[in-house]
Amino acid sequence: MEIKNMDVKAKKDPLDLIFEVILGIDDLKTTELLKTSCFVTKKQKGEILFRQSQKGSILYYLLDGRVKLYRLDQKGNECVIHFVNKNEFFAEILLTQDTYPVNAQMLCNSTMLGIDKNKLLPLLKSHPELSAKIIFMFANRINYLVDTIERLSTESAKEKFLNYLIYLSKIHKSHTVILDIPKQELALLLGMAKETFSRIEKQLISDGVIEVNNKEIKLLK
Repeated sequence: MEIKNMDVKAKKDPLDLIFEVILGIDDLKTTELLKTSCFVTKKQKGEILFRQSQKGSILYYLLDGRVKLYRLDQKGNECVIHFVNKNEFFAEILLTQDTYPVNAQMLCNSTMLGIDKNKLLPLLKSHPELSAKIIFMFANRINYLVDTIERLSTESAKEKFLNYLIYLSKIHKSHTVILDIPKQELALLLGMAKETFSRIEKQLISDGVIEVNNKEIKLLK
């Protein structure tokens, strides 16, 4: 979900714009109440925001940057769960539990909106219309994640890679996308070995489907 036309209303408080675009709230009284549960935080590339099984009460909305969500198995092997893009919520599971189920690491310098659930939940109880909007928003996100899991479990390795490129092109509204994460980590996210990823990339280049220039990939078909 993208925040658009931010510069058109430059005189507005940035948080007011965020609430207006994300939740459709343009009521000063409600936004002022929401601000009591929110804060803006910045992290540097490589920093860990939170760790798997760590207790917490903050869910996040990424304003700028990129975040890797991953888990560690019993042997310490890393399993990438998701790469959080700009204008995306993460750690919203804390609305129903008190520990983070994954690790979150900054892939670049990032800015986030932190939302304290201990302050947010009482607000939702007293404002049913706000609660309904947030439930609707998270329901859409759950549907997206379910679709993603289904695709990853049924598609071939080639389809996974190509559909991920199409997904990025839709987000950035361009046929040229930039893979700003290591290919090994992207391969893990797509559920394949790095060697398989490299083989498929070469095959798509040979078939004239994509054109690769360092981290830039252009979709030709």
